[in-house]
Amino acid sequence: MSSSTAEATAAEAPPPAQPEKRPLPWPVFWVVGLLGVLAGGAYLKQVIADVGSMLHLMDLGVYQIAGDRVRNGISVYDTPLAGHIRGQWEFVYAPFAALLFAPLAKVHGDPLTYLGGTGDFVILAVGVWAALSMLGYRRDVRLAVFSLPLAGILLWTAPIRETMAFGQVNILLMTLVLVDMALPDSFRGKGILTGIAAGIKLTPAFFVLYLVFTKRYRAAAVSVASIVATIVIGFIVLPHDSKTFWSGAFADPTRVGVPENPSNESLRGLFARSIGITGGMQLLWLLCAAVIAVACLLLARRLSFSGKELLAVTLCGLTTTAVSPYSWVHHWVWLGALLVYLLHASYKRWAVPTWLTLVVVFGIVSEGVLGLFGAEETTILGFPSSDHWGVVYHNAYIWLTVVIIAVLAFRELRTRNALS
Repeated sequence: MSSSTAEATAAEAPPPAQPEKRPLPWPVFWVVGLLGVLAGGAYLKQVIADVGSMLHLMDLGVYQIAGDRVRNGISVYDTPLAGHIRGQWEFVYAPFAALLFAPLAKVHGDPLTYLGGTGDFVILAVGVWAALSMLGYRRDVRLAVFSLPLAGILLWTAPIRETMAFGQVNILLMTLVLVDMALPDSFRGKGILTGIAAGIKLTPAFFVLYLVFTKRYRAAAVSVASIVATIVIGFIVLPHDSKTFWSGAFADPTRVGVPENPSNESLRGLFARSIGITGGMQLLWLLCAAVIAVACLLLARRLSFSGKELLAVTLCGLTTTAVSPYSWVHHWVWLGALLVYLLHASYKRWAVPTWLTLVVVFGIVSEGVLGLFGAEETTILGFPSSDHWGVVYHNAYIWLTVVIIAVLAFRELRTRNALS
């Protein structure tokens, strides 16, 4: 077998055993640490000055209503959790999630605010730590401390900042998946956390396909078993709600809202706002979503087999959000994981393209940076879409995901041709 054939075969083989972890470089530790303290401090100052808008926790309050209904035997699906308008404040998660929210029913006032704010930030820091460990850094005290200021910098990205403000579950779901994927493949419990995440909200089930594509069949089976376990628990404790949800409520798009909603930053939202999704356009949207999903899985497999595990997992997270029927801005927390990867990749001599990519991506997803240049809106997603460029910047996260897939696919194809 020639050397080029051997290298090409290796690219399609399961990833080898993890090499010895390397320590985090001290220069990066101090620079990012300082920037993170400044960014986190500025965010905290804004929260203290205006808790009502910076940390209003509206969604966490709705989760609290769901938990209260569970404790009092009232359905979480028959009527909206707040108000009486269909498509607004309806419970769209699985019954298992409602059970997890039950303890929130007894928390009110300042304790709920502290729980929502500090809890989300700690979970974000754990996710950052898991992402860094997937990059091969040693899991020591230095890495744990470094995760805090880096999480502080990510507070200036719109998806994570909005998740914090609403008290949403997106950071939790991302962290569950990241921690799960950071576990060694030899660990028999790998897949459980991904299954729990999918048991809360269905979209993380996409990572089961990722596990299958990367030949981690045991982890995929464990994940499926975990999902089934959450469904069974739901039927045992909430039989009526479980029957309602799994008999069709989970696939009812009207429970979320109209697809053309300006805040629907998904491929379906792009189609609905641009050319509509009736008749043949509905099939075209489904076809495009399927093509992007399959392309992602094939590309993620090659990335994983070549040792780029965090990039592969992050790509799946971005794709899941893009092809989901409805994705609010705060669902795009995986852009934070992308920034962690780009920061790591940019720590190389003459990595100019990566530096530029890091700056561009942070500029697209940042919250407040555009204000430095006199812009009235804090992100490009909020710009008015009155001209023909609106379809570009109003759907920036979707186009960013498509560009990332295209660039990575081109690089992988070029590498394969070079080896042949």
